[in-house]
Amino acid sequence: MGFFKWISEVVGRLFGSTSTTSTETTTTRSGGPEKRAVCVGINNYKGVANDLKGCVNDAHNWTHELLSNRGFDSVKLILDQEAKMSNVTANMRKLISKSKAGDVLVFTFSGHGTTMPEPILDRDEADGKDEAICLYDGNLRDDDIRAILSDIPAGVKFTFISDSCHSGTVTRSMLATMSDNSYVSVPKYMPPEDQIEANQLASMPLKKGVFEPRGDMAEVLISGCKSDEYSYDANIGGQPTGAFSYYALEVLKENKSITYTDFYKKLREKLPSSRYPQTPQLEGSEANKNALMFE
Repeated sequence: MGFFKWISEVVGRLFGSTSTTSTETTTTRSGGPEKRAVCVGINNYKGVANDLKGCVNDAHNWTHELLSNRGFDSVKLILDQEAKMSNVTANMRKLISKSKAGDVLVFTFSGHGTTMPEPILDRDEADGKDEAICLYDGNLRDDDIRAILSDIPAGVKFTFISDSCHSGTVTRSMLATMSDNSYVSVPKYMPPEDQIEANQLASMPLKKGVFEPRGDMAEVLISGCKSDEYSYDANIGGQPTGAFSYYALEVLKENKSITYTDFYKKLREKLPSSRYPQTPQLEGSEANKNALMFE
């Protein structure tokens, strides 16, 4: 790596500036089950009003944890303008299509979220809205995420981690910390284009939800907050970061081997807090939640 590129990455991680590269890091393993991941972080949305600061750091930090401490074979890192709909969904599908029984897969997302009026012929949300994660050039609806995850082969372990909310109100916002007055408390929720239509649809009958706890879920889903809360872009220890990602990774660093259930219990000791009033969520079958994380 050249000196100026190295300096740029260090500055970016310290101060939250954007990195625009999409990279894949791999290690060598001889046969057997594989551990692979895709980590997405978006600070630089189109325009300046919706920019965030800690999401690229979150993606780097999840990548480091998976490669350095969890024995992953490869991580695809997708940042900022590389996180387009076509690129993210193609890499999600590739992650799943290349897998076989025994493999461990992880997808992490750090960035904005939103709600969108549901298509009238695809009514499955109680509030008349689809949840979505906000990619660089569009919103990936929960129905589309469900469709991709439905192809997970039997025996593959899949963890979906969202540092935004993925149920009811998919959002991320920025909260002032007591140690850094340069951060201003500004909501970072991207509203749907037509909230009136979403409210009208709420009276129609419900078919099913996407991110509801279900016994037949092949995946484990971990999110930064409840459906009626915000996830926060914070500054902790002098580094822009998602509050959820920071404390989730702190729990993992403190516990080299831990079940999803015990991870969640320890995470709930840290969040919600007076600074970050967000309640992380853990969803999945009881068997999956009681399994060791990333194993």
